[in-house]
Amino acid sequence: MTGGRRAALAVWLALGFHGSLIAAGLYRYSYDAATHEFFADHYARSPFGLWDPRWFTGFSVSSYPPLAHQLIALVATPLSYDAAFGVVLLATLLLLPLAVWRFAGIFVSGPAAGAAAIVSVFVPAVAMTADAFGQLPTLVSLVIALFAVAEWARYVERGGVRRFALAVALFGACATAHHATPVLFLPPAMIAAVAVIARRDPMRLRRAMVVTSAAATVAVIALLPLAMWMPEAPAQVAIPHLSRANFLLAADAQALFGWSMYGVLPAIALFGLRIAGRRVLPCAVLALAFAVVGLGGTTAVPSLLFGSGWEWLTYDRFALWGAVALLPIAGVGLDHVLERRSMVMRATFALGLAVLACMSIVTASSSRLADLPKMPDLRPVAAFLNADGNDRWRYQTFGFGEPSVALGYLTTATTIDGAYFTARRVPELADSGIGMLDYALWWDPSGGALTRVLARADDYGVRWAFVAEPGYEPYLAAAGYHPLTTLDGGVAVWDKADVPPLPASARRFGDVDALGVLWGTLPLTLSTLVLAFWFAQYRPIRVARGGRAVRRWREGRSLVPLSR
Repeated sequence: MTGGRRAALAVWLALGFHGSLIAAGLYRYSYDAATHEFFADHYARSPFGLWDPRWFTGFSVSSYPPLAHQLIALVATPLSYDAAFGVVLLATLLLLPLAVWRFAGIFVSGPAAGAAAIVSVFVPAVAMTADAFGQLPTLVSLVIALFAVAEWARYVERGGVRRFALAVALFGACATAHHATPVLFLPPAMIAAVAVIARRDPMRLRRAMVVTSAAATVAVIALLPLAMWMPEAPAQVAIPHLSRANFLLAADAQALFGWSMYGVLPAIALFGLRIAGRRVLPCAVLALAFAVVGLGGTTAVPSLLFGSGWEWLTYDRFALWGAVALLPIAGVGLDHVLERRSMVMRATFALGLAVLACMSIVTASSSRLADLPKMPDLRPVAAFLNADGNDRWRYQTFGFGEPSVALGYLTTATTIDGAYFTARRVPELADSGIGMLDYALWWDPSGGALTRVLARADDYGVRWAFVAEPGYEPYLAAAGYHPLTTLDGGVAVWDKADVPPLPASARRFGDVDALGVLWGTLPLTLSTLVLAFWFAQYRPIRVARGGRAVRRWREGRSLVPLSR
């Protein structure tokens, strides 16, 4: 079977495997899904305005690249944000095997690259990132980055205006999807690719420098609003994260960000490494580098690389990148098995893939569902805030957990809380070292951070408190709040009637300006250009083969019959 046919098979496998997980709705319980739906709602309400008033007393959405959020907003036009998130997530996971196939083709043969695409469907790190962490922008940018490196390498090897344009557009689109991927993943991946290309023909390095310069220029322009926001970014005290722990001392960190991310993939890759030998050495070095950084605080490598900023990074993405870098090597192993007639070898490899798939399902579900409280019904809370002018004051939830994030787009009211901590502007929260104020007692059982914030409730206009966990009620009573009513579903409403309402200016979205227009148009424009350049480069053509007409992609090897 050719590499293209194996890649096509991988897409169908991804539809069955990831489609089932998405249909089961696991992503709805993930950490970040509601956060990205909130950003999507911003672009639906204010596509060319950078200021959103609803979190942190207001913040600039230029602090987070917008492509994935804008895609959700587009799909949500006929659907809900929740359903739109699932649709974009599924499309991303269907494209991932194709991206892996193209990327792996730099290092291994076509059939082995197709086999790598098959393995990619069952990598636990992908399921964890999608269904447990809800990090859609990370996956979108990873898929684009894999395509970008593949097209970059093709241009360096073969030249051509179309290949140049496609590679540059892909780099720009990658930058608009997630800020970490173009900075931390693309350069090492390009170095690994150029190591292979330079070995074949060192003269191609000049071409690599030209296309890299052009791609970097487009990426910088695409991220200009983010670059201009960064000097104004509020200082934050680092918030503890399990991925920064020492895995040798913290068994839960080792399980969640170690074994749960890789599964038996390293064993499959080691089998492939024995067969492939030196030709996949750059890939092996790339995977090892990402894996070491992905150990977080287990080694001193992150602090040496990133200085004091290492405490603000999360390291599960490095484990994801390390797992993806192993796939070309694992593809060599699977291709070797498929080309042999040994039933024992095939059964053993099939068992390995089954173990990967099972680990993906178990870790993606149990890591979030095991200790989650029952999701509160937010509709009565949103209805209360949207009625009788109650949105003229800010609100705060207590004991809801991550589900409370969805209130950000279910109501027009504002809050000092929020889930994208990098952009928060409330000093009492920025200096606290805790995450969301909603579950402040989980972060700080002493209640010190919670008390300091409630002491300034009047200054921030926080009149309404919605309580799903009674442990917060004594702190509210001490701050001058009084119980008002209980909503359907058991959520208690506390009121501080003497809080003055917010001025209209504090509840208004940002005005349209040049940076807002750039931020609102360039990501989707670059994505459209990618599709146009891709079709121009790889459009199907009809050829005659064996007495029948077939469709062949311009630079592909896969032949699909058109008619008999």
